[in-house]
Amino acid sequence: MLDFIFFHETPVQKFQQFLDTEKIPYENDTEFQASVEETGFTISISDEYELDIIEKVENYYDAMMDLNAELISSEEEDNEGEIENAGISVNLADGSTVLADVDPNLIYKLSEALSPNEILELINAIASAVENPDSRPLCKR
Repeated sequence: MLDFIFFHETPVQKFQQFLDTEKIPYENDTEFQASVEETGFTISISDEYELDIIEKVENYYDAMMDLNAELISSEEEDNEGEIENAGISVNLADGSTVLADVDPNLIYKLSEALSPNEILELINAIASAVENPDSRPLCKR
């Protein structure tokens, strides 16, 4: 599954409309919706689509992240200090998922430099290294 995380309701609604228009089924994590101020919205789609479809979804997601950042920036100016927490889903080896608290500004910076897949790959590599420590040097692995 590919997870797309949002921190404002407007971009997540537009993203859902885009997926509906493209006839791409998705899962909406309602647990995150209940506490959007603390975590955000998560939309998940299958990772088994053709590369061109995934790229189209990621490009639209990037546009929604720009809108997301604009809306939150605008709200922060209006409501100084209101959004303080954000999170990234981390998949563990036992199949469970935990939410890591991350500064929203760091997530925005990451999303400007990396695609959602690259961010998830980085997070999952770190989780794997923590769960399965390997003290050998990289050149010996």
